[in-house]
Amino acid sequence: MLSRATRIALRANSTSSKFNVPVFLPDCEKQYGVKAPENYVPPQYRDPYEKYDDQQNRVNFGEEIHPYHDYMDMWSPDHIQPVSDSTAFKHFGIFFGALSLFGYSIYALDIWPEKPAMPRSYPYGGLYRDLGGKEGEEELFQARVDKGVN
Repeated sequence: MLSRATRIALRANSTSSKFNVPVFLPDCEKQYGVKAPENYVPPQYRDPYEKYDDQQNRVNFGEEIHPYHDYMDMWSPDHIQPVSDSTAFKHFGIFFGALSLFGYSIYALDIWPEKPAMPRSYPYGGLYRDLGGKEGEEELFQARVDKGVN
């Protein structure tokens, strides 16, 4: 069981919102005997405004690259950067608040589109007898009643 101080330290470390370099880079020396360059920074985390020989991939010619460079270049999936809980709840609150405000504004301002056709109404008490109803079962079997006909 972890002590309380260790759990707090791990929690604070796991929810910090600023990671410049991922800490989960693979260790190539253990697997292939290849030495990874010192202080390697994946291209996604490099300054986009700095001048490179290959500006699109953010690398310079002759630069040592990581043996797993194919997995960590500019076109690989983005690395996950953790967000603190308070920031995540704030973003969820903003999203659902905006969604609720949008739905309520459509309801309150009555701006949804009208039906393309008029609703149909039927004579003779809504045709409940023709639809299989008996006396006293009008509410169950009748279609829309025509209020213009007596």
